Amino acid sequence: MDEKLLNKMSKRKHFFIVGGCLIIALTVISFILFSQDYLQKHKPYDLEYIQDQNKLRVIVEPNSMSYKVIDVDSIAGLQVLMIDSFAKAMNIKNVELISETNLTEAINKLLNHEVDILAWHIPIYNTMRDKINYSIPVFTSRQMLIQRKYNPKDSVEFIRNQLGLADKEVYLQPGTFYRQRIENLSKEIGDSIHIKEVANARPTDLFNMLVNRDIDYTVCDEFVARVLIKENKEFSKLDMNTAISFTQNYSWCVHPDCPLLLDSLNSWLAKYLESKEYNKIYREYTGVK
Repeated sequence: MDEKLLNKMSKRKHFFIVGGCLIIALTVISFILFSQDYLQKHKPYDLEYIQDQNKLRVIVEPNSMSYKVIDVDSIAGLQVLMIDSFAKAMNIKNVELISETNLTEAINKLLNHEVDILAWHIPIYNTMRDKINYSIPVFTSRQMLIQRKYNPKDSVEFIRNQLGLADKEVYLQPGTFYRQRIENLSKEIGDSIHIKEVANARPTDLFNMLVNRDIDYTVCDEFVARVLIKENKEFSKLDMNTAISFTQNYSWCVHPDCPLLLDSLNSWLAKYLESKEYNKIYREYTGVK
């Protein structure tokens, strides 16, 4: 074969090899750059990321037991103190507390990675396990019917038996898990219980509505109700001794994509809940001796 032709074929072969290598190299570089950009935009929000950001975002329910703003520079509440202790244990300096009265909205913010922990009075329901990850139980409590104290002259029925809720109107915060309990109770007693939601209401608002006779019945966590009645003299007119649920485990929640955060939270809770520090603040806020 002609030597010139061989040289020409060799150069063409070399060109294709070099060109192919360049294409592969550019493809790899593009993939790496795209991956880095993707990871930067969609970086996992697990514990390492939270610690890198040095910021823990927690959504809480505004009530006297969990989260209460005293003034511009002062915040109180059992959940707040616990969150601060956890953040310190994880060497996280900044804690952002986000107040939310609607549990549905709070869960959505957790699932959208707008917050890292949902510190709420949430009973452990199996129906929720496919959406959120529960921590180990933080405490136990019951859901109580709140009504005005018994008065023989009052035309409104005083209820001590759950059957008495048949055909009654019960006013609730929007998006609360109390709704599920009332709906289940309606099935259990075989009669309708009419649920009315009050937009943007806090437990305090509903208690005031009871005192002012705007409503006749609401539902509240036992410990939250106890704290509110203890703090406000007007609320001493209210009764909270009719349980509408059994004692249940209550937990905090994290996103399913945050296993390290959940493991660390559980390990911390297991020790903290047995500590003198926790026992002290628990007695202070719940009144339990």
